[in-house]
Amino acid sequence: MVAALFWLGILIALGAAVVFAALGVLPLYAAIRTTREQIIPGFRPDRPGPLERALALAAVWLPAIVTGLFGLYACAQLLLLALRSRG
Repeated sequence: MVAALFWLGILIALGAAVVFAALGVLPLYAAIRTTREQIIPGFRPDRPGPLERALALAAVWLPAIVTGLFGLYACAQLLLLALRSRG
């Protein structure tokens, strides 16, 4: 019974790692789409200055990068937890 619960816990940790990996990649994908489909085309008619362009890109990419890194870090920690508990 204890061994079954142990393996169930490892499977749950691996499933959570997959979910956190997806949560880490999705913000980066969304930032790519937002940059390509909304921000860059919006620069053409408005002709903003370089500072405004940099701030617009930073407003999209900094949160996406931070969120992505936290998701991937959580994924790595859960994978390490599952791998360490096997031995």
